[in-house]
Amino acid sequence: MGDGWLNYPVLGNEVWRYGAVFFLLLGALVFYGLSRVLLARLSPPGREEMGRRAMLNFLQRLLRGIIPLLVVWVSLRIFLLPPGVQTVIDRLFVAALTVFILYLITKFVDLMSAVLKVRAARTESTLDDQLVPLLGKSLKWFIWGIGLLLFLQNVLGYEISALLAGLGIGGLAVAFAAQDTLANIFGAVMIFIDRPFKVGDAVNLEGFEGSIEAIGLRSTRLRTWDGTLVSIPNRTVASTNINNLAARPMRRTNSIIGLVYDTSTAKLEEALTILRDVLANHPETGQYRAYFNRFGDFSLNILVQHWCKSMDYEVYLRALEEINMEIKRRFEAAEIEFAFPTQTLHLKPEQIPLNKPSS
Repeated sequence: MGDGWLNYPVLGNEVWRYGAVFFLLLGALVFYGLSRVLLARLSPPGREEMGRRAMLNFLQRLLRGIIPLLVVWVSLRIFLLPPGVQTVIDRLFVAALTVFILYLITKFVDLMSAVLKVRAARTESTLDDQLVPLLGKSLKWFIWGIGLLLFLQNVLGYEISALLAGLGIGGLAVAFAAQDTLANIFGAVMIFIDRPFKVGDAVNLEGFEGSIEAIGLRSTRLRTWDGTLVSIPNRTVASTNINNLAARPMRRTNSIIGLVYDTSTAKLEEALTILRDVLANHPETGQYRAYFNRFGDFSLNILVQHWCKSMDYEVYLRALEEINMEIKRRFEAAEIEFAFPTQTLHLKPEQIPLNKPSS
């Protein structure tokens, strides 16, 4: 008989073609089973390494979808089909492949969103926690929109030029109507990327000074030092100059200490020694300067500059209070007198000329 029975036609196809499809299906099942076992062994236990677990789940979905599609596509190439049927099947296969690729891309977006969510949870800012889901959903809608256009053109044979023109005009109208909202959202994205500040930072923004309380998609909310809540649009925040006070390594204070003009040179030198000693020995002092720098209108002026190591406002105020109280105590003990605005009027008595004629 030889190989004659393998060439025996059944429903228009030789027997060996059915055997090839059978072994193809069997090989695909074995390969899928082995891949599942391998991925299960590589998967971390419990909830550890969420990013790695998500990547392995993504690979499993990929194999679960791509293997059946490849089996069907190769099987259709093995069998002999009428040209009309082959054309229809090819279109259905392209449609299924397009949907699967779109599904795969969206699942990859979900994977990246899950990884970014874990990283966003580690940061102090809440802006990235809000932006990651929003960007993920927007990207998936965009992908499915592009996929729909490809499906219409490649599978259904629809000419999408007119549709794209209509979508362009409609999108332009929507963009004009929502330009302020879109500008604020893009401003939020720029704040997220550039990170000029985070929630809790003390900043000077648009003439307002205070602490950042929240960063939203539309606006950034700032709590001023007097308790007022100010909402500033994100498009303004993204385009303005931002002075991040919390980014300073130390908090500086400039002050002028004036001594009366009756202060002797020895007492002035003693005052400078006291100031430098008090500043140097305080635990919150990072740097300091104390110099006699000016003869004022009513005082001998000493410029005092102090850098506080702590950025906590309460600690900063407490340090200033302790320094000022110690300076006052030691000046009083040394009988060094602080100056205050005074004026001394010298009245010159009127003199009568000697040659003034008598009346």
